[in-house]
Amino acid sequence: MTENLRFPWADLPPVKGDEPLSDSTAPLTPAPRGRRGRRPLAAWRDAAAEGYWQWWHLLVHGPIAAVDDFAATARGRGLIPWPFDGERVEEDMFALAIGDGASAHTRRGLSIEGCRILARQFRDAAEVRHSHNLMRMDRPCVLDFHALVPIPPSILRLGATHPDALSWLRRHWGTAEAPRNVQRLVGRKAGRRLPNGHKPVVYGFFTPRAEAPEPLVAAVRARWPDLSFALSARGMA
Repeated sequence: MTENLRFPWADLPPVKGDEPLSDSTAPLTPAPRGRRGRRPLAAWRDAAAEGYWQWWHLLVHGPIAAVDDFAATARGRGLIPWPFDGERVEEDMFALAIGDGASAHTRRGLSIEGCRILARQFRDAAEVRHSHNLMRMDRPCVLDFHALVPIPPSILRLGATHPDALSWLRRHWGTAEAPRNVQRLVGRKAGRRLPNGHKPVVYGFFTPRAEAPEPLVAAVRARWPDLSFALSARGMA
């Protein structure tokens, strides 16, 4: 009955290991989850096959002091600090389920009370997701877009689904979401010999395939003119 409704986090990126990664284009097979897992394994494979997610490498190199300054500035919580309003989430889902935004199939299959139950279940799931995100804040992220190009408070107050907020993110970051599965790729090199006193650092992360974070890279390139930044799309190895 609710096949046309989806959670905002329904499509998750594959999981990358902590070790240096190959550049093969073979799809990654995610680790299996239990019966209560968020997504069945088959769905993860389908999502990878459809190419929803893009794996990126960001190479940064230059004088050691400047690289260290960038790396320190880039560390953060890795999440966009949107305000959370459970009541609004429930109201919006109820309006979607019962109003013109719902499919004809959904309207035929759910009563008004059924729409209320669905909306409450969606709110409960969103609140659990929000609490998990709060717990993740204790684990620093090595490449936090919000730390590098902060979202103004006036934009954050609009909420994660407001058109003006999404427009700001795509204009300044190139993507409307925080990057996923961010990691520092230890052992990666610059691809050429660097001058004495220089060093590289390489980051890997996922964004939706259609959203390249080029505006964010342009912003950090202007902020750290002594550093070189190279963003490259990689395979799903």
